[in-house]
Amino acid sequence: MDNSDSEPIDLEKLQPGPIRHESLSPELLDQVQALYDVIGPFLDTTLEQFEVNLMRDSNPEQEVAIWCCITAAWISYHDRYVGEVELPDEEEKNLIAALIAISTGATDTNRFGVAEPVGQRLLNCYDELGAD
Repeated sequence: MDNSDSEPIDLEKLQPGPIRHESLSPELLDQVQALYDVIGPFLDTTLEQFEVNLMRDSNPEQEVAIWCCITAAWISYHDRYVGEVELPDEEEKNLIAALIAISTGATDTNRFGVAEPVGQRLLNCYDELGAD
């Protein structure tokens, strides 16, 4: 389908969807807390807002599983290529944005917002999660 004739989306007019779940299970909240402890400082959201966004999702368990993969790939990337060096927050945000794109199936490393070699490394770290 060619969307070249469609109008661009005005991101400022986007509204969040309804909250579909009154709460998340205690087990899921524990996972969310663990994820947030690792990558939360780079998400530009509070833990509470992160939880509310998951409550809007039709399948929060699946969404948390995706975030677990994003976090595991981020940790793997840091273990392999960064070590104990602290990267600037903006660089960390770019790494996570690239991993979010990868989690949606994107594979064009030139479009990840990071240097191509970094994008390839992130892609490899993410892909290796399912290689067991």
